Amino acid sequence: MATLLLTALGACAPDGSTGSDRSASVPRKATAVPDLHLSEARAGDCFAGSGATVHRQSGTPRSRIVTLGSGPRGVVLAPISWGNACEWAAEAKRLAASGYRVASVDWGSDRQSTVLQATRLLRTEGADQVVWVGGCMGGNVMLGLAPAAGAADRPVGVAGISPLASLGGYTDSASADYDGRLFLLGTADDPLADARRLREVAASFPGAEVVVLPGRLHAAEIFAGPHADRARKELDAFLERSFAHATT
Repeated sequence: MATLLLTALGACAPDGSTGSDRSASVPRKATAVPDLHLSEARAGDCFAGSGATVHRQSGTPRSRIVTLGSGPRGVVLAPISWGNACEWAAEAKRLAASGYRVASVDWGSDRQSTVLQATRLLRTEGADQVVWVGGCMGGNVMLGLAPAAGAADRPVGVAGISPLASLGGYTDSASADYDGRLFLLGTADDPLADARRLREVAASFPGAEVVVLPGRLHAAEIFAGPHADRARKELDAFLERSFAHATT
């Protein structure tokens, strides 16, 4: 997997902006999502040989939700601001091979709607419970949305991979209404989300598990770097704990 080279400040900023967008993840009433009207299309080269199916939303033909895997445990993977479903392709295929039902997304016109539609699609295909995993902006969106999501859409766990404190807009009680598990992972010297900034995000989520790995890599590229094995082990353990917590 090629390094994503997420070194510019704009890597996780909203499209067309390098500044803060606190509205991207401030907990609020979840965006209403219409019934899914998805048509199947071919998966891109990044999912070749995986048995993945690409679903396209009616009216937004460039926005994909790529699904693969099987089983009752679902995982939604969300990219950085200008990323797409291929960003998490390697992890999506690995998780699918490990028994998870996975959706990796392109951003649609409304990021919260994208996450919720992917969640509903996984449930339609057979997932009983779902965990959200997002890199940078994806993590910010998911962390902000989880407390506001309705019972049918709410994930049993949220993992923010290199979420940005500057985009959060969180309060000290951001997770007060969320009873799932929370996980934050990043690298110590990430120019966008270093250890200090990661702990700033964690301050708004007092129950979150926090893992800081050495280096400067950011979001999904951590899983292709020198500490990829550790990152995968930490994520896998979090997924297991999240699904186990949901059944107790």
